[in-house]
Amino acid sequence: MTPRPITLTRKIVQFVSFFLILYGALLGIRVETPLIPFVRAPEGFTSEERIALMRGPKHGQVFDTYIGIKTCRFARGGGLFRACFMHFFSEAITWRTPWKDFLPHLVIFLLLAVMLGTFWCGWVCPLGFIQDTLASLRIKLGLNRLSLSKIWQEFLKKFKWVLIGFILFVSLLIAFPQLPWWIRKELFIVGCQLCPSRFIIPYITGHPIEQSLFSPLLIIFFSIAMVFMAVLIMSAFTKRSFCRFCPNGVLLSFFNRGSFLVKEKDLTRCTRCGICVDSCPLENENVYEEKKNKNVDFPDCIRCFRCVDSCPEDGALSVKFLGLKAWKSKFKRSK
Repeated sequence: MTPRPITLTRKIVQFVSFFLILYGALLGIRVETPLIPFVRAPEGFTSEERIALMRGPKHGQVFDTYIGIKTCRFARGGGLFRACFMHFFSEAITWRTPWKDFLPHLVIFLLLAVMLGTFWCGWVCPLGFIQDTLASLRIKLGLNRLSLSKIWQEFLKKFKWVLIGFILFVSLLIAFPQLPWWIRKELFIVGCQLCPSRFIIPYITGHPIEQSLFSPLLIIFFSIAMVFMAVLIMSAFTKRSFCRFCPNGVLLSFFNRGSFLVKEKDLTRCTRCGICVDSCPLENENVYEEKKNKNVDFPDCIRCFRCVDSCPEDGALSVKFLGLKAWKSKFKRSK
């Protein structure tokens, strides 16, 4: 079966992005600018606390900043970016980062988010690529796809807010020196401790990390991370399972409506066949159910545009960037 044009383009972009994000620094390219300061622990921390805060790999990435997708700090200096923005946001709270250091990274994230929203999730994110690869492997093996029940879908939509709230709360909690150090040192980079990237990307980049399980709290975090890892592996059967509650996706989802990239529906051309629902990796029904508004950008969409690629009605769905049409459903190939 010949891949549809958007899907084929997306797969190429995903593959190239995966290589650059994980191994971009190995190409010998280095972009340095004094406008993007290195974020450091504040003066109020003890030397022991500073060592704990800075534990992990030395940073030697091409761009010394953060974007909204899962770019892991444990890529061991080979990656294109320092880490994901959720990691930066969490550390900035913990380290009480000054505004002059915080703002440049925030501005870069906002510019990228306003430009494309969760397009970064559907087309660029390494974990998204891994999940799509697992799904493709399942198809090659002839195994059936599983659908999450409505109950589980609704649960995960609520759970993502609990997860991001927990990460930010813990990040704020350990910023206060009044909390005993023996507790704080095990709570640092709590988002990373729970993230599957920390267990996958170091192995892919050839630098596996040791897991410290010397306390009940670390064992709890590790156990939760293993559950999240299992959910990610299950994306072979339920597409993009981890994306349903990824904290970085939550941050980017705020910008889906109002970004430069827009997905539109021609209500007069839609026959309500339901193919858009069947093709959606996150099983969203928003595009299908919309009966009033032309704009069908929703927070839960990862902007893979499989719905546009799969729609059989010419022009019923379209994608525009800055008002210019990029794709439309039932793409016509030139002869």
